Amino acid sequence: MTATPPQVLLPTTDFVPDAAARRAEAQSYRRMVGVLRRPVDQPQPGLAVPAVLVPGFISGDISMTILSRHLRRLGHRTFRSAIGANLGCSEAMVERLIARLEQVVAAEGRKVALVGHSRGGMIVKLAARRRPDLVEGVVVLSAPVTGTLSVAAHVRKQLEILFRLHARGWRGVISEDCVTGECAARIAAEFEAPFPADVPYTSIYSRSDAIIDWHTCLDPYAELIEVDSAHTGMPTDPAVLDIVAKRLASL
Repeated sequence: MTATPPQVLLPTTDFVPDAAARRAEAQSYRRMVGVLRRPVDQPQPGLAVPAVLVPGFISGDISMTILSRHLRRLGHRTFRSAIGANLGCSEAMVERLIARLEQVVAAEGRKVALVGHSRGGMIVKLAARRRPDLVEGVVVLSAPVTGTLSVAAHVRKQLEILFRLHARGWRGVISEDCVTGECAARIAAEFEAPFPADVPYTSIYSRSDAIIDWHTCLDPYAELIEVDSAHTGMPTDPAVLDIVAKRLASL
């Protein structure tokens, strides 16, 4: 008889942010209006490391637009992740990102940096562990990269809706097994395994996060940088953009 696997990533209790953090999250959406501004052209190849930007859960590549424009102004060629809305199984998302990395690295003729927000940071860490030969460095923003997942109640409800859709045949969305079952256990073990020492790795987090428990961002293998930012606002916060740019400039 096979024992039921324990819950690994998704806890039985929700993360409960305070009122100030919830207000900050709501306000952070206002900066997203910036995606409607004039695009910034891709710079010519140069010394600045190219970067693949990976969005968070249900966000899509458009959520990384402001960060992309900031990096392009500084000479970094930036590329979309091509993983869609980041709704699928973690394994599928990692495989898709690695395929994209192989494509970009082949076209650029050099390794690239990875910048991932929230669940995108989780996907980035896994991809870099598996294919460090493709990666110059990693920066994750408000990403629960320590093998545990504690999320706000509305995020848990979103996950539960996707679980039901998957059970009804929607194979392009995340399944319950990917969060609480054997698949989750494999992913959690990989998160806890050593990260490649020759790949610079930075985790940027905020105690003001109202979406995830910020403690899950404190990866012992990463250089930790604390900021005062909302979770949703990480890819648009001017202070965070500056930190990301400095980390990439150091590669």
